[in-house]
Amino acid sequence: MSNVIEVRVLNQKQIEKKLGDMKSKAPVVMARAINRAVTAAKTAMGKEASAKYYVASGTVKSTVRLTRASAGNLRGIATSKDARVPLYKFKVSPKTPVRVTGRGRRSPSVYKAAVKKAGGYKPLDGSPKAFVTGFKTGHSGVFERKSSSRLPIKELYGPAVPQMLKSEDVFPEIEKRTNEVLQNRLEHEISRLLSQ
Repeated sequence: MSNVIEVRVLNQKQIEKKLGDMKSKAPVVMARAINRAVTAAKTAMGKEASAKYYVASGTVKSTVRLTRASAGNLRGIATSKDARVPLYKFKVSPKTPVRVTGRGRRSPSVYKAAVKKAGGYKPLDGSPKAFVTGFKTGHSGVFERKSSSRLPIKELYGPAVPQMLKSEDVFPEIEKRTNEVLQNRLEHEISRLLSQ
């Protein structure tokens, strides 16, 4: 799975017209604006996903690769590749490993997790129940047993980053910000060139 934002300039003739005698510089102007826009897309991906989900902006941005435009290739791309995020990196309560009380009870009896900020906590009360544990390597996570035996265990994950970015309350905001930056940078680059 991947999520792609592609940035192109659709009004090339208009830009050439604005540049007049300097229209041969149009590809350079457009490439610079596109590159600013794809960088803005990456920033917006982190910002918008973390505004709607309990995920760090840096976690989202670390999955994004940029393909920059050049005067010969007027296309910029911001691609987020399939990166499943461990459930532990979202909101889990409590984040401490399970312990057994003096009365032999499991504490907590049930862990809870929240992925989307609008959704609230959901109990992880499946059978067998999920639990938090840490390893000597320093890795902590939310796990569940694959059967009634103690081992093997598997780690639980939240949605993949591209899945979060494609959601209807995230993607339109990223597109909007990318287009704003593209238009603003085109005007800026044209003005800068004409004032030289």
